[in-house]
Parts: sequence; structure tokens; C-alpha cells
Amino acid sequence: MPQTMTSLLKDDEISFFLELIRRAGQIAVAMRATVDIREKSGPMDQVTTADLELSRILVDEISRAYPHDTVVSEEDAELGDIPQTGRVWMIDPIDGTNNYIKNDGQYAVMIGLLIDAVPVFGFVYAPAEQTAYYGGPGFGAWKWADKADPVKFAPLETLTLEDRVRLMMGFRDRKRHPWIERLPKVQLIRTGSIGIKVAWVLEGRADLFVHMAGKLKTWDTAGPVSIALANGLDVGTIDIDELKFELPSILHETSVIIGRQGSLKWCRHFLLEPQE
Repeated sequence: MPQTMTSLLKDDEISFFLELIRRAGQIAVAMRATVDIREKSGPMDQVTTADLELSRILVDEISRAYPHDTVVSEEDAELGDIPQTGRVWMIDPIDGTNNYIKNDGQYAVMIGLLIDAVPVFGFVYAPAEQTAYYGGPGFGAWKWADKADPVKFAPLETLTLEDRVRLMMGFRDRKRHPWIERLPKVQLIRTGSIGIKVAWVLEGRADLFVHMAGKLKTWDTAGPVSIALANGLDVGTIDIDELKFELPSILHETSVIIGRQGSLKWCRHFLLEPQE
């Protein structure tokens, strides 16, 4: 691991989380062939035995390491009160469960740390790529592929209104806003996990991610947003230049925009009204 330190997590703590999230990802891969599937709120909202097993492991390990912190998982049967102050770990055991079920590789294990409802550090592990992404403001955004040395991402060029844009949007947003596909110089890219989406921006494989439906949960965003902010990416909504975590609510009732600097300006120029 890189010999660096933040005021939030020491090197040995970062190593602990990287090993934990990698182990969870390896378990997800091993369970994939025999996993059981059931619906939560409907056919498009599914959970697997892998989600539940990874949730149990991650919650147990983090709670043991940080007994005074609050630990919240998407798969908690009953969410208790989530404090607005202090340290809160947000866990998405498998972000992109439908992708995991399809076995297309577009899923990730994600952990994010909020302090006083502000995203400060995140970990995302992509099992299909055997690669972890991690970081936070003041620490930088890093990539750690298995059996390789960690690499720090360099800052990305600013997105301009004249650029050809590789835009990541979910199925529901594409269906509700078909006019976006007709925007000039826009290529729609389909991916799964939000963690993977942020990784693709950092890797230069896409430019920005937009979620317009207003239904993302805090465990979807805490880790990826921390990593995005670590590399100076734009993170905000169509209205404001930040993404707020309104704890104890677990829902972002807003649009969510994450991308190269300039993404917020680009979205406000092109996405506020249909372009006919």
C-alpha cells in the first residue's frame, strides 16, 4: 500500500478495507453459480444470497474494528436511526445486483465513510476486473489492481460545452428522456454499478454520469462520491454544486451528477429542457 496518511484513515486502516472489500468480492464470484434470488420491492429490485452474505461479513468486520461508529448496509433488515453527526459507514454489498445476476461484470462491492453527513473516504471493488478504487478528498483517488502496485489517478481535463460527451445514464432515465439520445455530440454508454461508473470516468472510458430520477440511496453514492471528490470531479445536482447527504434519510431526492470538471455546467446547459 502507498506510504501515505490522511487525518481520517491511516495506512493500516486503508489496507484493512482493501483486503476486506477484495475478500468480499472474491466471495461474490465464488457464490455466483449457486446463488438464490428473490424480489424485494418488485421484479426490478432483487436481492441474492450473496448480497446477504457479503452484508453480514462487511457489517461484522467493520463493526468489530470500529465499535463506536455507525454501520449501515443496504441489506439491513431494519435500519435504525442514522445519526447526522459522527462517523457512519455506508455499505452496498453488491451494487448492481441485476448485473451480478446476469453475470456481465458490471457490479461492485462498495464502502463509504461519512463524517457529519459529508463523504470523506470510499472503497469500490470490481470483482470482474479484480481491481479496487479508493480515496477521499485530500488523499487522492487510487487504483489497485490485484498483484500490482497502487496507482494514483491524475487530474482530468475540464469538460467543455463543445466536447463530444460519453454520457452514462440508467435505463429508466433513458426511457423517460428519449430526447437525450438526439443531443448532438452525445454518446450514451450503458454500465451498471455507480462505483463502476465513477471508475470509468477516472479511467477515461466515459465523461460523466447523470441520474435524473431522484431515487438513489446513500449507500449507492457514499463510496463513489468520496472517490470522485478525491480526484476533483464535479459532484452535484442539476440545481446545486454539491450532493447533500440528508441523514437520517437514506434517499437522495434529487438528480445526481458525477463527472469531469465542467459536467455540472454541461448538464445545466443541455439537460434542463428537452432539445427539440
